[in-house]
Amino acid sequence: MSTTDDADIRTQLATWQRRIRQTATSLVPPQTGIPQTAFAPLLQQLVSLYNLSSGLMGELLRSADSDLATTDAGRAYLVQLATALEHSNRTAAHLSTAVTGIADAHRLTARPGTATPGKSQLNIALGHDAALRSLQRALVAVTNPLADAQPASASSPMPTVSEQQRRAADTSGAHPVRRRP
Repeated sequence: MSTTDDADIRTQLATWQRRIRQTATSLVPPQTGIPQTAFAPLLQQLVSLYNLSSGLMGELLRSADSDLATTDAGRAYLVQLATALEHSNRTAAHLSTAVTGIADAHRLTARPGTATPGKSQLNIALGHDAALRSLQRALVAVTNPLADAQPASASSPMPTVSEQQRRAADTSGAHPVRRRP
C-alpha cells in the first residue's frame, strides 16, 4: 500500500472521529418537566444520527468500490467504518426508546402539572444513556489504530457466504425438510 493511501485513510478516520464527537456532543440529555419541551430536541438528535449514519454508509459504499478495498489497511478501514455504522444504528435505536418514553409520558399525563410516570422517565433516561454509550463505541471503532484492526476475514468468527453455501450443499441430502400441509 502506498503512503498516500495510508495518509488518506488516516485523514478520513480523523474526519469520522470529529463527526462522531460532534454528534455525541449534540446528544444532550432530555429536559425533565413538560414532555413536549424534550420531544423536539430528541427528534433533532435523531436527525443528526441519521446524517452520521448516511455519511458512514456513503463512505463505505465509495471505499468498497475503490482500489482501497484491495489492501489490508483499506479492508481494516472498511471494518472500522462498518463497526461505527453498527454502533450509530444502535444509538438511533436507543434514542428511539427515549423518544417513545417521551411520547408515552405525553400521552399518560392528562393535564399540565401532572407528574410524568416513573416508567416513562426511566425509559427516557435509560434510552438516552444507552444511546450515548453506543455512540462512544462508534468513536472507539474509528479511533483504534489501523495496526490494531484486522481484516474482516480474520476478525470474523462467522463463516463466509461461500462456506455457508458449501455446507448447505454438503448437508442438503442428509436432512430432508418436512413441510406441513
